[in-house]
Amino acid sequence: MNKKYLLSCFFMITVLVLVTTNNVNSKITSPPAGNSGDPVTSNSCARSGCHATPSQTPGANDYGITIGTGSPTTPLTGFVYTPNTVYNMAFIINLIATTNPFYGFQIVALDAANAKAGTMQVTNTATTKINTSVATGTRQYMGHLNSNSTHNWAYKWTAPAAGTGPVIFYYSYNVCNASSATPNSAEGTIYKGVIPIQEAPSFIEDISNKISELNIFPNPISNEFSISFDAKVTETVSAQLFSLDGKEVSQLLNEKIAQGRFVREFNTNDLPAGIYLLQLNVGGAFVTKKLVKQ
Repeated sequence: MNKKYLLSCFFMITVLVLVTTNNVNSKITSPPAGNSGDPVTSNSCARSGCHATPSQTPGANDYGITIGTGSPTTPLTGFVYTPNTVYNMAFIINLIATTNPFYGFQIVALDAANAKAGTMQVTNTATTKINTSVATGTRQYMGHLNSNSTHNWAYKWTAPAAGTGPVIFYYSYNVCNASSATPNSAEGTIYKGVIPIQEAPSFIEDISNKISELNIFPNPISNEFSISFDAKVTETVSAQLFSLDGKEVSQLLNEKIAQGRFVREFNTNDLPAGIYLLQLNVGGAFVTKKLVKQ
């Protein structure tokens, strides 16, 4: 009986060690899906059970995400994509770890509804991997494979179909001065950010076919503003307010409106001062306007 008991305890301890070791090393091998800081899970690698330190906001020169149909030399920030086009992309960490350096990253492309936007493709199976999960559905999370001193990665992204509108890239990365040559998964500093890009206008239905006399007044705003236009057809209209880093601040409107004059006022008392992007979607036709809150 004692021998069976000891064997049982040994088996359980062995399983526990194996599971624990796998949990530690899995993140070094490849980050699980849903850790880019996107709104689907609201997770980044800087959280309980992963990296303990709070995430940091990267400086403008601390990293680079570039894109292009040939060599990816164009910064992703401010890029305008052409639907269904295959792009080469690169993720580069410029911050240098000096002691036992380890680096990692994850990035995902989502549309305004947080659905998968386009298709990621691995180009180097030795350094990158796409992860998915039940919780994140079909969304593709491109990330490092087998973290080491490599701090730049290349991959492909096929832009989504025409009419998708803005695509938001959510990303996070790790810069690790490891305590040893085999770091544990909680080491390093996590940085995260957001980069929204726009669809080429010629591939979006002209909003002038839907509405006319669009007016956003006043602008700059203080406590309230109004949106007005003449609707040429009965359509579903949505209006969203985004910060400059692509985060949705407020869902202002989402309803079906009748043909004719439309006027709606919005209260902005709780909106911090700053610059925002107002995106109006009228039956799949988009227009984006800059809005300044004083």
